[in-house]
Amino acid sequence: MTKNYLEIPDELFNKLSDYAQNDQLSIRLENQRILLENPDASHPNKQTLALHYFIVPSLLSGIVAMVIFLFAKHSQIAFTGSRHLSVASLSIILSTLLGFFGFLWIYLKKSCDLSKSKFKIFRESLTLSVAYTSIAFAVQIIFWYIIGKTFSGVTFDPFTAGFLVLVFVGIVLYFLISAAVSVTLSNLILLLFTTFIGGILVSMATNNQKDWWQHNFSFLGTGEATQRWQFNITLIFSALILLTITDFLFAEFSKSKLYNYKFKIIRIFYIIISILIAFVGIFPAQSWTMPIHNNSAFGLVGVVLLMIIFLKWLVPSISKEFLTLSWAALIALIVSAFAFMSIHYLSLTVFEIIAFAISFTWLVMFINSLRGVVQEESEWKVRLFQK
Repeated sequence: MTKNYLEIPDELFNKLSDYAQNDQLSIRLENQRILLENPDASHPNKQTLALHYFIVPSLLSGIVAMVIFLFAKHSQIAFTGSRHLSVASLSIILSTLLGFFGFLWIYLKKSCDLSKSKFKIFRESLTLSVAYTSIAFAVQIIFWYIIGKTFSGVTFDPFTAGFLVLVFVGIVLYFLISAAVSVTLSNLILLLFTTFIGGILVSMATNNQKDWWQHNFSFLGTGEATQRWQFNITLIFSALILLTITDFLFAEFSKSKLYNYKFKIIRIFYIIISILIAFVGIFPAQSWTMPIHNNSAFGLVGVVLLMIIFLKWLVPSISKEFLTLSWAALIALIVSAFAFMSIHYLSLTVFEIIAFAISFTWLVMFINSLRGVVQEESEWKVRLFQK
């Protein structure tokens, strides 16, 4: 009888031996990838895990909602509406509170690397909990706004309204707890983009009546802006998420043979950039904080320029495509600075937006390029044959 075999290099075999129990590994296909796993290790099904942890708080929220609706002494409860107690308002409040603590608990229990320092664990878990919960909160606001326009004037009895709260809270908790179980570097990068771009767009929209663009981009964070806290908090949380990404990224890199003092320099660069982004939000462009704000903003662009200039030395194996893209970004930054400061073709607002957008996008793309360099080092050639 002919048997099929998979021939692998000795180095890969030694690595797999560290994970195998009784010389056995399970193999499965997922998204056109072949995954090898330890069959005895704890790999809980994400759906089962999410169901296990979200049903109880959902039932609790439904009971609490029914009690509140009954004590409100209203025969009918509005589906939506901000003036009175409604299914929408109570769903948002309960799902946000339960979602925050649920995400925090599950992340610490299932996803967080507890070998890190207590400060890093605290910073990382709190940052992710607030970020994911904030996104869920924003999505709910948009959802209920649409529902309010669609089902205007709809009401329910207290028991039906309580059941609806249970359903909507359960949906939000399911996605938040599922996210807490499966936090990956790719998800964190998406979270960073969502937080940063979403927060900036909201800040622009809420300050449109102030004609903020006639001043400068940083006007969104000053006391003259309508909602300055949105702009500043967005920058601070983006910085915290970038720090978390840096921790995830270099924890993975430290296991690679390529990890050396140059990678440590890159890590320091990312930490400095995170601090500078946070400083731009903490110290708005007004009164005595103006010098700190401006120096932080210029320092951010300056560090990115340094990283691009020394990119080939820092990562000799970086792809030619990304190296070319990096020099194009460098030229774009220099040209935009010249167009603003020398010939005054660009306004301060446009220059700040261009510089910040290029720097931020390049930083995220560099993270993906670094991952690619390390992943290439962990690839082996295998051979299928029959015997």
